[in-house]
Amino acid sequence: MLNWLRRRSLGSEYPRSDRRFFPSGSCLALTAASAILILVLQSACILPWRHKKPKAAPAPPPVVQVAFLPFNVAAADNELRWVAMATPVMLAKVSERAREIEVIPLWQAMPIALDAAGASRTLTADSGAQIASYLSAKWATIGEFTRTKYGVSMIGDFIPAQRTQVPFRFIKRGSVETVGSNLPVATSQFLRYVAARPLLPEVHKTPDFLSLRTLAEALDREYGWFVEAQPGKADEIVSELASSDERLARLLFSPTLYPALAKTK
Repeated sequence: MLNWLRRRSLGSEYPRSDRRFFPSGSCLALTAASAILILVLQSACILPWRHKKPKAAPAPPPVVQVAFLPFNVAAADNELRWVAMATPVMLAKVSERAREIEVIPLWQAMPIALDAAGASRTLTADSGAQIASYLSAKWATIGEFTRTKYGVSMIGDFIPAQRTQVPFRFIKRGSVETVGSNLPVATSQFLRYVAARPLLPEVHKTPDFLSLRTLAEALDREYGWFVEAQPGKADEIVSELASSDERLARLLFSPTLYPALAKTK
């Protein structure tokens, strides 16, 4: 009887129905995990997700404006005059495969070059930089052809308009034909120098350097570099060139002087 009363007394203090509200150890762990999960989800709603920034696309190489100018030759060497005039023609032709080179038309550059060269028809690094700057170009080409017992020697320079940049030089020796055919190589080296993309493959074969003689002599007469100027008198040559290579014709001759260029698109 006494034991029954003791059990009843303890039971009245903690009724059986209330004991369910005191969780066991496993229930405590589950409750704690749930609370942590709730906190994490709440913090995710408050703080933005951190996404990795996509890599920026590489910037395209800058466009390089270049003025191709006649090279220097000895005043008494009449045979090398056409070579001096053919050099900017070949460089302009090769540049059509250079995606980052923008050619300053020769008919824009020649009047400035004539003033800079003077009666001696000699261009220097200083005058090349001045011509490039005046034309808003980044580079101008100057150079020199000299006779050797093995043929000719060509020293060419890409002169920057900004004096803080370093010129790029290329040297070739050999016959006139082989020296001219190396101008694409010099252009490729210059493109690497300015971190531009390489030349595109040839779609049409680059003309032989010797085949440019007639065109080079016509340019000499057009602008009066070595001979007396006769502007606007090369209609036949310009028409023929425009029908086969319109881009080159527009770079070499002024479209305001030749109807064949004015009519083309």
